[in-house]
Amino acid sequence: MKKSLVTMVAILVVPLALAGCSTQSNNQDTSKSSSSSNSQTAAESDSQSSSVTTANNSNSPRALKVQYQDESFTTTLDHEYYEEHLYKYVPGSVDRNKTYSWDSKNVSSQTKVHVDKRAIATFKDEDDHEAEHETFFRIKIGNHANQKYWVSDDALQDDHENDFDD
Repeated sequence: MKKSLVTMVAILVVPLALAGCSTQSNNQDTSKSSSSSNSQTAAESDSQSSSVTTANNSNSPRALKVQYQDESFTTTLDHEYYEEHLYKYVPGSVDRNKTYSWDSKNVSSQTKVHVDKRAIATFKDEDDHEAEHETFFRIKIGNHANQKYWVSDDALQDDHENDFDD
């Protein structure tokens, strides 16, 4: 009696459980594909409208501290400025940061930029656990005074890079 009862339960319950699992996995696959297509569509519309990409900096290191200083000078972009990124905030200072594309800014290496702040971010090096410092500048591009971006110091022309050491 017990043996037949266990066999009946096993015959009925196991297929139902498997069917429920497969239905759930199909729903998950469907939701994954729909969310990926939604995010792909959102990414395409972002790149077409303003070339803004939201970056989740969960994998990038968090700054131990950031020191800000007021600055006031005008310079030009470095000839390899496009290798650097434009940021809404100092990298490492927030969990989520927006990066902007240079393509949408209509700039060249001769474009003048106005610098109004400097930030020195301190990061912990994963290899030797020593402090590393990176310098970022907040810039305004041309006459777009209400749009400010943070860039690495490598994106700006160093006025003394062509000087010779005696």
